[in-house]
Amino acid sequence: MVRVVPFKAFRYNKEKIADISKTVAPPYDIIKGAKIDEIQSLSEYNIAWIIKNKPQENDTEESNQYTRARDLLNTWIAENAIVQDDKDSFYVYGQDFEVLGKNLFRFGFIGLIELEEFAKASSGGGTFSGVLQHEETLPKDIVDRLSLCRETMANFGQIFVIYPDHEGKVDSILEKAMTQNPVFDVTDYEDVRHRIWKIDSEEDTNRITQLMEDKYVIIADGHHRYKTALQLSKDNPTLASAKYRMLTFVNISNPGLVVLPTHRLVQNLENFNKENLLKQIEEYFDLEKLNSKEAMFDQMNRMFKQGKHSLGLFMDDGHFYAFTLKDVKTMEKVMPDSSDELRHLDVSVLHALVLDKMLGIDKEKLKQGTMKGGGFVVYLKGIGDAVEDSIKSVQGDAQAVFFMNPTKVEEVESVSKNFEVMPQKSTFFQPKVWTGFTINKLDQN
Repeated sequence: MVRVVPFKAFRYNKEKIADISKTVAPPYDIIKGAKIDEIQSLSEYNIAWIIKNKPQENDTEESNQYTRARDLLNTWIAENAIVQDDKDSFYVYGQDFEVLGKNLFRFGFIGLIELEEFAKASSGGGTFSGVLQHEETLPKDIVDRLSLCRETMANFGQIFVIYPDHEGKVDSILEKAMTQNPVFDVTDYEDVRHRIWKIDSEEDTNRITQLMEDKYVIIADGHHRYKTALQLSKDNPTLASAKYRMLTFVNISNPGLVVLPTHRLVQNLENFNKENLLKQIEEYFDLEKLNSKEAMFDQMNRMFKQGKHSLGLFMDDGHFYAFTLKDVKTMEKVMPDSSDELRHLDVSVLHALVLDKMLGIDKEKLKQGTMKGGGFVVYLKGIGDAVEDSIKSVQGDAQAVFFMNPTKVEEVESVSKNFEVMPQKSTFFQPKVWTGFTINKLDQN
């Protein structure tokens, strides 16, 4: 059973802060380097001051970036910059955005879920409910979020989950709410429009809770934050509010649900040999040598539409390569203990057959990488200048970049329902859900 409940969110006070767009921010893992100062400079009340408070040279156990975040939150509440709603509510979250030349709208709702361990097996082999993870996580990123949560005792960033509602019963309640004026309406620096509507009718909130009871949810983005919440709950067994976590729920059938690829930059390998890698690839793949990245992506896309497993490669030898798996039965030998659904993913083909078998980058070596760089593999989200930047990296110190087609939403669902996980960073759901529209403070009644 999935228990989803409304809550009294803390929200920015529009009577105190005129421009809410200057207070909200992307997720913490998007805010890096100079972007931290840039976003924090927008407002003294920008949520980045809390979720990305920077360490200082004189920090101690008693005074550090996490205690400063706690003190800031308490100050903002004392100043009425952030105020708590007086009724338990769900919050509709809609995003208008453009991707690949298409204008899309994705919507879902923000609420609390009663925390539970990840589902391991279906009850009696039939239908099931619960929380599923769909990809491996990078353990380095959990400690930081747990330190912030322990000091502030609050949820700031969203965990983005998808759930099956093919009949649109929950969506019909959300759509009704969206006929009203939004409580927030801001457009970010990437021209994504974010709107929040409030649902505080007891009839509607009760109905959403009821409709979600027999569902399962799949974590699309935020595995680290969910694991952090589980640990925080274990740390505070007598605190009822710590047993819940704030999530954004989106229907799997939502037409605005878009998954983009995440590419892999390979670096720091000893004895890396371009010719040897190409020979190994030709053993299992139909390899095509191409003169441009456009030709490579065109070939990958053609194979993708035919349901074949095609990857791209650049190694700074004057060529781009597209290579397509000859026989899917190869994956049965490489991943004998996995389901067909997991074996037949492009990311599984890359990780098991190429990165591990050919280049020796096993799971232990993969753990040394992060979205920030370092290790043997760097993960690059397939938007903006990522492709050009990766090519420049290979022309510099990196050794190769592997380009991916996107994982399909139905593939995410199929693998998750088998209680399996994809390789880390298998999916990139665009756009990100932003931080700061709602805050859940755990020590409040």
